[in-house]
Amino acid sequence: MATRRGGSWQRTALHVDGKGQATCTTYPDRTPVLALGAGNSIVSVCLHADKVTAESVDFARELAKAAQVFAVEIERRWRGLSPVNNQEAQA
Repeated sequence: MATRRGGSWQRTALHVDGKGQATCTTYPDRTPVLALGAGNSIVSVCLHADKVTAESVDFARELAKAAQVFAVEIERRWRGLSPVNNQEAQA
């Protein structure tokens, strides 16, 4: 995980049994909201509602890259292949 630089903080674990959901809701007048759900739990990820910065774009790209690594690792394990990398993916 990237080094914390102050500002926002929280660590939440969402254990998914394979029946989870991931959605991205877009709005015409604010930033999108990414929601991850499992059972009766939902974790939402959002940025400042009306302020997008270069750091916002960097974070979104980092999030997409980590999600891609996650998907590849899950598929490899499902197919019985060894993991590509056991380290945290860094953007």
